Amino acid sequence: MLGMDVATSLIPMIVLGFSLGLMHALDADHVMAVSVLSTSKPSLFRTLRFCANWALGHGGVLLISGALLFGLGLTIPEQLQQLAESSVGLLLIFLGLLCFWRFRQQRLRLVEHRHGEVVHSHWHIEGDVTQKGHLHNDGKEQGKHQKSEGHAPVMVGVLHGLAGSAPALALIPAIAQGQLVTAMVYLAVFSLGVMLSMLVFGLGFGVVQQQLQQKYLKVFEWNRHLIAASSVVIGSYWLSQTV
Repeated sequence: MLGMDVATSLIPMIVLGFSLGLMHALDADHVMAVSVLSTSKPSLFRTLRFCANWALGHGGVLLISGALLFGLGLTIPEQLQQLAESSVGLLLIFLGLLCFWRFRQQRLRLVEHRHGEVVHSHWHIEGDVTQKGHLHNDGKEQGKHQKSEGHAPVMVGVLHGLAGSAPALALIPAIAQGQLVTAMVYLAVFSLGVMLSMLVFGLGFGVVQQQLQQKYLKVFEWNRHLIAASSVVIGSYWLSQTV
């Protein structure tokens, strides 16, 4: 009976943590960072990988913070949290400007192909490493590039986790009632909700980007510039609220 009572008491906590995680992942700065990371070289697999890596970084730093807070009685310095919050704004500005620079390297032009009497034309991005037949790397260089790409969203997730750790940890004392295992379960479920929500967003975003790239490349190009500009605007607003 005691085991059933414990399990029953954990169910509301699990539901709460999972629900808050689902909503937390869709904060504007989270969505914008993942969108900007994915939009310079879009593919469905890359977008989902970026989302998963971001969620791993975000969840990892929350679990570490929870272990330090409830296991060792330590706290994350307030100055570090403030620095992380300011860095989120700077990061969004940097990512947006970086995308604009990359877009300049990828010129959009209209290409015509003649098949007998039929003329076929389509938009083409010159210098796009995602298209075949343009830039070739050997397997080792490509592996290093993919590895470095995977590190970026993890570090962004860590930064977001540090910046948002205070709200995520605030409910734990009332929920866990001093029990470390309960606190860690809550954070794990919260992080699982964050990952699932971000993967669902990444799936939708990746499919839309892929369809635009394949069928409406001009609209895809405008959309990429809009995302980069939005990142700069949101980053500037975020930074203004933290200084």
